[in-house]
Amino acid sequence: RSKQWYQRRVREHYFKQTNLSMSTSEVKDEKKDSKKDAKDGTRVFKKMCLDGKISTYIGTREFVDYVGHIDPVAGVLLVNEIEWFTDNTEYKVFAEITATFRYGRDDLDVLGINFKKDLYTDAMQVFPVRGVPFCSTKIQEKLLKKLGNEKAFPFTFELPAGIPSSVTLQPVKNDQSSKPCGVEYCLRTYVAKDMHETPNRKQVVDLLIKKITHAPESSAPQPYIESAKNFMMSPNPLHVEARLDKERYIHGETIYVHITTGNQSTRAVKKLRLSVKQIANICLFSNAIYKCTVASVEHDLNVQPSQTTAQTFSIRPLLEENKDKRGLALDGQIKSEDTNLASSTIALPISTRESLGIVVKYIVKIELLVSMGGEVKLELPFTLSHPIPEHHEEDMEPIPAASDATTDNINLELLDESGAYNNTTTAVDHDEPLIDLEAADIPPPVTADSGPVPENSY
Repeated sequence: RSKQWYQRRVREHYFKQTNLSMSTSEVKDEKKDSKKDAKDGTRVFKKMCLDGKISTYIGTREFVDYVGHIDPVAGVLLVNEIEWFTDNTEYKVFAEITATFRYGRDDLDVLGINFKKDLYTDAMQVFPVRGVPFCSTKIQEKLLKKLGNEKAFPFTFELPAGIPSSVTLQPVKNDQSSKPCGVEYCLRTYVAKDMHETPNRKQVVDLLIKKITHAPESSAPQPYIESAKNFMMSPNPLHVEARLDKERYIHGETIYVHITTGNQSTRAVKKLRLSVKQIANICLFSNAIYKCTVASVEHDLNVQPSQTTAQTFSIRPLLEENKDKRGLALDGQIKSEDTNLASSTIALPISTRESLGIVVKYIVKIELLVSMGGEVKLELPFTLSHPIPEHHEEDMEPIPAASDATTDNINLELLDESGAYNNTTTAVDHDEPLIDLEAADIPPPVTADSGPVPENSY
């Protein structure tokens, strides 16, 4: 039977257990009202395996690298059929996180050869619990109070420093034939007898997550460069000084370039070309460097001999102006959500180039065009980074010794992997209602003993 049939049965059984009877229009109205109140609660992403035995809850899909440390990947496992595990004690539930560098298209795989390489992997047993369960974040504690300690079990992965960030190489426009190349992270929970056993695909939950970089504020000096260019038949050179207003920029921020020109030559400066270039170094079996211009402007100048000028120019690199450039490095993308240009890679001394996958850096290139065919070229490197996500610090804050976190007035919204308001297992179904944990219990999975479902329950 089709997956859609099974999803319909799960919804019907849920409405039966909670004595809910809604029409499709009522469900859509309920979803609209819930979306309006989304800011009042804490969003939680949920995904259930196909046979309904386990579900995975996670508070955020973005984990920030602060260069010195990385946010923990904290989630909660809900065992829906704990009686089944009691009867089949040889089965356990494991959690695994993997960073994969995909360097080829899926349709190019031949003879079982996959064009991907695992850069980092870690796994643990979540159920049955080994030792005492421990909540590392407040969102885990809230989820346990909502779901119950009998069937909900927290798990946490501490990511080591020096692992790569999520980076995607932009494919051809409107090409949805396969996954794009780049570095991606996947959080998997599955049922198996052993951690290294291949699980049944119906007992696997895969959640795509991404790791972003936040370069902290530092006392790094402003990028500065100066140059003196000599020309034929000119006794004195052309002096050019350039600097940026700061070293670190946030995505979407305007870059200001201060240029001072001291023309002691016999030629005139006619034009200025200002551009921002992205340099992506693919670190695999051999280094491949790709350069792409992400922003460019031109200005007419008229700096005559024996004249000195000081001017400030602005430029703003944005993804919206580069969506047709294939191979451009972007931040990790989940489903079809909006993203931005890839953040600058900040490599630690313990990092190796092979473990970083794709190394990204940015420069501001300055070109001064001089009369009679001369030119002066300068380059200023800078760092492009993320701000700290909104409400991220509070959700990822460790639980204090005497925690005062409560579940009063907390609306834990369940969203599926794609971000839609949904309680399905995998695909997005826009006729599904939003489950409010304040109003209803988590529905048990459909079994053969559930009995007939009334026709007006959906």
